[in-house]
Amino acid sequence: MDRRLKFRHIQCFLEAAKSHHLTEVARSLNVTQAAVSKTLTELETIMGMQLILRDRSGLSLTPKGEVFYHYAAAGMESFEKGYEGLVGLSDAPSIELRIGVLPTVAARFMPQAMNTFFAQATQPVNFALQTGYNRHLFDLLHGGKIDLAIARIGVPEMMHELDFIHLYAEPMVLVARAGHPILALPAASRMRAVKDYPFLLAPKDTRIRPIIEQSFATLNIPLPSTLIETVSNTFGRSYLPKSDGLWMISYGVVGDLIEAGVLALVAEPLDSTREPVGLVRRLDQEMPIAMRQLMSILLAQTRELRPLTDSPG
Repeated sequence: MDRRLKFRHIQCFLEAAKSHHLTEVARSLNVTQAAVSKTLTELETIMGMQLILRDRSGLSLTPKGEVFYHYAAAGMESFEKGYEGLVGLSDAPSIELRIGVLPTVAARFMPQAMNTFFAQATQPVNFALQTGYNRHLFDLLHGGKIDLAIARIGVPEMMHELDFIHLYAEPMVLVARAGHPILALPAASRMRAVKDYPFLLAPKDTRIRPIIEQSFATLNIPLPSTLIETVSNTFGRSYLPKSDGLWMISYGVVGDLIEAGVLALVAEPLDSTREPVGLVRRLDQEMPIAMRQLMSILLAQTRELRPLTDSPG
């Protein structure tokens, strides 16, 4: 390791990654903003790469900075535990992170994210993981019942004093079982025929219901009269392959069934149904290292998502 790299460089970098603003970093370290800027520049010179972006909105990590942060934070954490052990302090208790996620996220991303996290973990972390729909997750977050939500971006009043970091945008898709009669129709005629079949639909108090209604209104097509209103993805995934029902749902809920040929797209996904999904946390809360590590894992994981290019069969 380069002998020029000092403890103050790592300390300043970690504080900058957490605080995002020079003034906050300087206040935390009890130094001037000029000293902070000089220390960060020295670190980047030693490393031979840019680790932090500086603009009017503040400080943010580059992709290489995110990688360095993971190891620097883990190293600092190990140093602190070693120091506490030497001075006779008791072992730190296990950290608990309370995470709320959409059902699509729980099924599609969290298993891999958990595996990656525990493979990299340097201390015990207990997760309290619960699923729910958007409004419920925001209520839990505002009420201090969870530390982090992975949810669709909320309306302005819901986003008050919350920070949103974009992960991905996923469309709603209209699906039917493979071999469904509607798939034999010309693609241009299928939406008009939706009214002839049972239709699975999210209830009116869910975030996605207005999106679905608006998509039908845009096409000047009324919602089917035979509705099965449910929030149960388990029911929909089990019911649809055994029936002539149709379902408009987030791609992540049924993507594996589409790829397996069990379900098929009835129509091309509408761009108007794409909504950002991201990491949501309270601005007034501390961000422990474990939470930042999980967020970095999810950002890296969703960065590799391939676009939805399947055409209706």
